[in-house]
Amino acid sequence: MRFAKLTRHGTLSSAMLGLVGGFGLAVAGGLLHPSWGTAAEDDGAKTEYYSTDPAFREECRLRLGRIHEAILKYQKEHKALPRWLSDLVPEYVNDPNVLVCPYVHKSGIAKKYRDKFVVFPVFADPKFCTYAYEFCLQPISGLPAVTCRSYKQSQMVLVGFGAPIVRCLAHRPVLNLAFDGSLYESDVFWEDNFVRVPEDEVVLHDILLTVGRADTQPVPRMIQPREAQASARFLDLSKQYNATMLHLGQLDLAGNLLQTFPEGLTNIGGVKFDVRGLIHLTGRNFPIPFPERVDGILVEQKCAQIHFLHGAMFSAAPGTRIASYVVHYQDGRTNEVPVVYGRDVRTQWHELGRKEEGEAPKPAWISPPKLEGPRRRALRLYRMDWKNLRPEVEIKEIRFVSHLTDVAPFLVAVTLE
Repeated sequence: MRFAKLTRHGTLSSAMLGLVGGFGLAVAGGLLHPSWGTAAEDDGAKTEYYSTDPAFREECRLRLGRIHEAILKYQKEHKALPRWLSDLVPEYVNDPNVLVCPYVHKSGIAKKYRDKFVVFPVFADPKFCTYAYEFCLQPISGLPAVTCRSYKQSQMVLVGFGAPIVRCLAHRPVLNLAFDGSLYESDVFWEDNFVRVPEDEVVLHDILLTVGRADTQPVPRMIQPREAQASARFLDLSKQYNATMLHLGQLDLAGNLLQTFPEGLTNIGGVKFDVRGLIHLTGRNFPIPFPERVDGILVEQKCAQIHFLHGAMFSAAPGTRIASYVVHYQDGRTNEVPVVYGRDVRTQWHELGRKEEGEAPKPAWISPPKLEGPRRRALRLYRMDWKNLRPEVEIKEIRFVSHLTDVAPFLVAVTLE
């Protein structure tokens, strides 16, 4: 039973329920509990609050697509997300009925549906809306300073842009509109779509851990252990990882996780790397709270060359310096290694069939065609090789710095030669 399962994980323990009150059941599963939305007796008549009809589901998908387009336009103009989906009307959504699920509207249960769910923060839009807006600014009861939005942003640290921004609970399976605009199905607990090992499930369902209120940090618990045979020349980034490899995956329409990325000790472009997590930096107006820089990437050895495996979220004009690796020698001297968009890296997702970006630089890793997903896009990672002009001097550490452009750079692995 789901409730017992989550209780073992600590998410719905009696202490948790006492902490967040009646909302405790909600926060565990996209701020909703799986029993909500099922058939119920209303004034003696049975009301079906969700549909399994594929036709209604397809109509709703199209409507969610329109909502995502409107959110993008709003965000571009206001440099922020809307407080509520109703803020999109009428400038970005001219018909307010777009904010009502087609099944709910056509089955005549709109008012009952709204009355049933409006008590929960993600459904508390002051105007009529039947969609759950996961990025609303409503506070989470019992957790001071934690809003639905800040909680979702913390979840995005773990799973990336696949976290839902809007959900429709009027279908089974549930429909999820991801932050990046992709659509996928899930049960009420969308987090389970991102579970690869049992520990992932524990972390993804623990709100206190996710928002940083626990004694341990969530990302390290989702990073696979370093292989015993990994030598010192494959730098151990375990202490600096601040994002999981899930940022490089994607979901198909059925909600299946497509592992588009390499993992473990892997030969990429002729160089072996230790691939287990990401050091992710922020960019201008980036929606996930990553840092501007990460210090203390320990090297503590001499080398003739450094190979960086890295990538970037979003794009910039060719020639834009998006980041730097600052190499610190033991004698106190430093050397800045710039990362230039269009020369060293490009955006991580390439839509198949689009050629306007050209061929340079050549990706070191491209995900297999069978993992392109419904949006027909491939993951691209790039290798940058830097020749050390002072190979006789030990390198102490490396600092990774974002230049705060529209691009958010990330580092996957570092190998010395």
